[in-house]
Amino acid sequence: MSLPESNVTLDDEETALRNIDLGEGEALVEDASELIFRQITKHSLSKDGRVGTHAFGQADSDRGKPSYSRRSVVSAQEARDWHNANARTQSLAVWALALEEVFAERLWAIDDSAAPVEEGKVRAPGHCYVDYRHLSRGEVKSIRARLYFAAERRGEIPTTSEVIGDGLIDLAEVG
Repeated sequence: MSLPESNVTLDDEETALRNIDLGEGEALVEDASELIFRQITKHSLSKDGRVGTHAFGQADSDRGKPSYSRRSVVSAQEARDWHNANARTQSLAVWALALEEVFAERLWAIDDSAAPVEEGKVRAPGHCYVDYRHLSRGEVKSIRARLYFAAERRGEIPTTSEVIGDGLIDLAEVG
């Protein structure tokens, strides 16, 4: 297996691949040009009401695997609608990262959409996560800040807060 083009050297690539812990139904997302969508909730905001750098890092609740949605599977609007129909905290906005920005940080996106789901739980269509599990607290702080600035340069992805339809996505239409 070869990783997508990035500034990672072969030695780093081999080490990074050994550190990837894929579970059942998980796969490395390799298209560096793909965008991944991050739902911005009230917990993503700083005290001044702006999106905080912590929005692009891990939270205690996600165990080093912050959630994103793949643009190749769902639109930003579909991802937001699904989130607002299924999550405890409503999405206020959608921001995005290009996987090349994630890869530049020597992080990888893992598509877990085919992984088993706990009974009574649901997983968003196109769900993936950025794998922070192997990093120290200091590394996480630095990386999430750089990813925040990459997403900030791109700006908010246009969506509406109104749920279009029932928040359910017809995966047959996605392809």
